[in-house]
Amino acid sequence: MSLAQYIAVAAIVFGAAIIQALFGFGFGLISVPLMIFFVDLPIAVVTATAVSTVSCSIQWYESRAVSARKVSQRLVLSALVGMPFGLWLLINIDERLMKAFLGVFVLVGVFLSSREFDLRRLPLAFDYSMGVIAGILSTSTSTNGPPMVFLLHARHYSPENFRAVLNRVFTILNLLTLIMFAFAGKITPEVFKLACLAIPVMGGGVWLGIRLRSFVNPDHFRNLVLVLLFATGLSAIANAIFSQ
Repeated sequence: MSLAQYIAVAAIVFGAAIIQALFGFGFGLISVPLMIFFVDLPIAVVTATAVSTVSCSIQWYESRAVSARKVSQRLVLSALVGMPFGLWLLINIDERLMKAFLGVFVLVGVFLSSREFDLRRLPLAFDYSMGVIAGILSTSTSTNGPPMVFLLHARHYSPENFRAVLNRVFTILNLLTLIMFAFAGKITPEVFKLACLAIPVMGGGVWLGIRLRSFVNPDHFRNLVLVLLFATGLSAIANAIFSQ
């Protein structure tokens, strides 16, 4: 990899870490579609997963006083069902097709996140179904956030509980995903080097994002995040169409 590629990935990681620290989600959604312009999709997915694991574990510790055990357990257990299938997709499906799928899913996630849904009366089976989808996306694209974000938003969780649940679940799922990647031979020296360089940058983004929480209006900033997610979704689709 060239120096320009490392700088580009570092800038992407820094911005994605700020967003995740502010809202509890968005790291994979933002980083992977942008990183695939500079590195191959498998490298982007594995690197983003490794960096996100460290980021989420830091924020899990920060929100440790918030009780979120039951819903976290439901999401983790159901995600385990989908994770092997997601890994199969990453290994066997054409990279351009996966890029297009990632872009489409990001756009769907943007649409769902922009709507006001009240699903508090739906049975717990809805939680488990979102967990399965999150598991598939975790190992295939490192973007397991949209199903869980949609679920917690629809269940009207408070911002504190919202971030607490996501960081708990993301940490556990990312660790399990990394174990699967290791067995599949996806943690290459290039991935290891890129992750080691990106993690300190991520730490700076998390530090800044946590301190910006009290200064940023979540409603206004959320609109900016949706615009950015929309742009990354389109970029992933364009990359799939025009890449060789």
